[in-house]
Amino acid sequence: MKLKKCLPLFWLALNGVSLPAASNSLSITRMTCDYAVNPTGVENPHPVFSWILQSNGYNKRQTAFQIIAATDCRKLSPQKADLWNSGIVREAHSAHISYQGRALRSRQTGWWQVRVWDEQDRPSAWSRPAYWEMGLLQPSDWQALWIGSGPATEPRPERSFFQQQKEQSAFSDTVHMNGRSTLLRKAFRIDKPVRSARAYVCGLGYYELYCNGRRVGDQVLAPAKTNYRKWILYDILDLSQLLQSGENALGLILGNGWFNPYKKWWDPYRMQWFGSKRAILQLHIDYRDGSSQVIISDPDWKTAPGPVLFSCIYDGEVYDATQEPADWCQPGFDDSGWPHARVVEAPGGVLTHSLMPDIKVTQQLKPIALTFPAPGLAVYDLGQNFSGWVRMTCHGRRGERMTLRYAEDLQANGMLDFTSNEKALNTDVYVLNGAGNETYEPRFTFHGFRYVQVSGLDYLPSIDDLTGCVVHTAVDTLSTFSCSDELVNRIHRATLWSQRSNLMGYPMDCPQRDERLGWLGDAMVTMEEALINFDMGNFYRHWLDGLRLNQNPDDGDISIVSPRPYLPIEPDPTWSSAYLVMVWHFYLHYGDRGFLQHHYPAMRRYVEHLSTQAQEFILPKYWIGDWGSTAEGWKEGDPPLVGTAFYYYNAVILAKAAHVLEHDDEAQTYERLAENIRRALNKNFYNKEKHHYEPGSQFSNAFPLFLGLPDSMEQPAVLHNILSDIAGHDGHFTVGVLGAKYLIEALTQQQHADAAWRLITQKGYPSWQHLLAGRTTLSEFWNLQGSHNHVMLGSIDAWFFKTLAGIRADESRPGYEYILIDPFVPDALDSVQASVITPRGLVSVSWKKKNKVRVYAIEIPANTTARLSLPAAVSERIKAEPPCALARTHKDRITCEIGSGRYAFQVGSH
Repeated sequence: MKLKKCLPLFWLALNGVSLPAASNSLSITRMTCDYAVNPTGVENPHPVFSWILQSNGYNKRQTAFQIIAATDCRKLSPQKADLWNSGIVREAHSAHISYQGRALRSRQTGWWQVRVWDEQDRPSAWSRPAYWEMGLLQPSDWQALWIGSGPATEPRPERSFFQQQKEQSAFSDTVHMNGRSTLLRKAFRIDKPVRSARAYVCGLGYYELYCNGRRVGDQVLAPAKTNYRKWILYDILDLSQLLQSGENALGLILGNGWFNPYKKWWDPYRMQWFGSKRAILQLHIDYRDGSSQVIISDPDWKTAPGPVLFSCIYDGEVYDATQEPADWCQPGFDDSGWPHARVVEAPGGVLTHSLMPDIKVTQQLKPIALTFPAPGLAVYDLGQNFSGWVRMTCHGRRGERMTLRYAEDLQANGMLDFTSNEKALNTDVYVLNGAGNETYEPRFTFHGFRYVQVSGLDYLPSIDDLTGCVVHTAVDTLSTFSCSDELVNRIHRATLWSQRSNLMGYPMDCPQRDERLGWLGDAMVTMEEALINFDMGNFYRHWLDGLRLNQNPDDGDISIVSPRPYLPIEPDPTWSSAYLVMVWHFYLHYGDRGFLQHHYPAMRRYVEHLSTQAQEFILPKYWIGDWGSTAEGWKEGDPPLVGTAFYYYNAVILAKAAHVLEHDDEAQTYERLAENIRRALNKNFYNKEKHHYEPGSQFSNAFPLFLGLPDSMEQPAVLHNILSDIAGHDGHFTVGVLGAKYLIEALTQQQHADAAWRLITQKGYPSWQHLLAGRTTLSEFWNLQGSHNHVMLGSIDAWFFKTLAGIRADESRPGYEYILIDPFVPDALDSVQASVITPRGLVSVSWKKKNKVRVYAIEIPANTTARLSLPAAVSERIKAEPPCALARTHKDRITCEIGSGRYAFQVGSH
């Protein structure tokens, strides 16, 4: 393909621009391949295509589609398409259409277009061309070798990693951990015009790539953490505009990351050691004359120690600018004194490319205050707690050390309070080179903080010298929400900041202390909120596939932390059940049956594992439980029924998945298993005299009620117990991480959204109002102990969209093919505005009270149907624009079914 002749189409495709439809009915707006717009590095041999439809009309839907795919954008016509022509397919599906064309090969680019037919059988115009590019599909595609400056071979225990220092004693040669950064350099010539150049690269633990002195790409903290013995992420970077005629130079700088941690942190719940720093790089250069060249990492590369003298995710970084070889990654640099790189062992995991967005600096914050609480100390307040680092401009004598320390809190005297950092030092040091103004920001660490302390300078820095760099996986925001209650707005904003702060290639618990792990329970309770607020498709696809790959091959157990190697010391279905729960939520949100099919065997193995652990369908008490509960007498693992309740939840989900996948016999098997668990749980934990589940706490009753465990005659009594307990605690909840989600869900299911609303807006301890006092992110515990940037108590944010705005997907027709609009209007709330870009397009609901009238504005995307249910007393009048066939299903509700379009309703005394 000659890209130059396709530049207008390429530019439009790259920027997601689409042509208007030929008819005034439907237009194609957003096209994705494997959940990404114009992705590079697709490894799925049958990529899935999706698109969003728009229309200004009402009840507009797709009745057929046609996809064409070609090797060249100029071949995009039904007659010339040389990869695939689907023909006219009489289906309404606009998502997850699997490619069924010619076999795709490594590094191949495919171009595609789609057109659709509307409900009147009118064709749209062809969409603008979109494209995808394949990655390296086979291990044999990798010609490059792993290289580094460390030993060619290193001790490797049976489990393939060191989790504790004492494990080294079993080996004759102990681990010699070198924490200083490694530089790798390769010089080469180019003597003809370049058409394109792609680098396939991975550096462990973290890396940066330079070409002719310029940084390649804007990703940071790459690659994202994985279980390096199972899978490793490589990046694909475009060097087409960076290469030059004549001499060229590639440079890699390697930091420790999660791969090569210091021995002090070797621990099952901190870091594990996999090996010394190493890298692999394969540069494919395609020339305009049709020839090609491959530059690979091999022993011809040169290596030297780098200027990052120390790098640790927990403790920070030391950068010595006096140790940086000037122009080391520029052509012409004299590397004759550098030794050759050493070929080292492969880490063990399969090299794979993820379409998950990169970790990036997504935003820059300016300080809101600068104080000097002690001589030589400057304290900056960024005004927001977040994850990342700072960029600091300074000057001074050669060899002077500027120290940056990070914290979430201040002491009363204005000094930093490092309590929530626990054992993590969170300190960056920059050694000045003395060459005028110098600007420093870390490369191989990150911090969670609001405040920064600067010391070591012989002058008072200014407020403009420092900039906060917000760092996280760069997922797009898909939602908007606001209401007339400022506390609810604050909870929403804090949830967004807490969620972003804890997206680092996996759903992390916190960004500031010596942990930063992917605890499954945290991710489970916040998944619905994250799916609503952000474009999480490829993020969760990557992470959940890691859970599948990391499943214990011996018994099917799932780790409670990921990514991290499976360890058999920690079974607890309270957390590991997140795997099935999250796969199911993903399916409901996106409607991707192929995704469910992919995970179904691992889901089955996990439920079978739980069955081996159960005695007469009852699981033992484990060690997590409703973490952070404030219930009287709560201990870790309480309430004892929670493990068995999740066993039931898993069986129910597996039965539903089996039905979706048309494994009806298996579905019946798991339905019987669920019923057996339900009966056993009720027999063992339900107190018929007291009408509660032991020990009678809010969560021990709410979670079974949410799951539908009580016999139908007992449900009102269980609900009454919950409401009575809340009243007995002065209107407060007594729940932890799990209960913060499932208590609210259970009350709402039981038509007591008003009780849920009162809990959400409650004041004092424990409450969300208390949790946010003086803070911009969510704390780990209701008592404000521990981390102050945990998202798990932000699970409530999904309720704002699902209940206050009433936007939900229908489980029977997932992926927002059928939308439920059922807003709850509290007496104490005057207005709500919410919108979500769903996989089918924009859904928007707003309502406002005006005098004695409630005004609703609702937007439904093309190719969907919604069931609308609005509160309306018998005595109230209803106006609808355009007119709808309204029906009264309850004395206080009206319903109607609507198609795409914008609707307005007025309910009340006109």
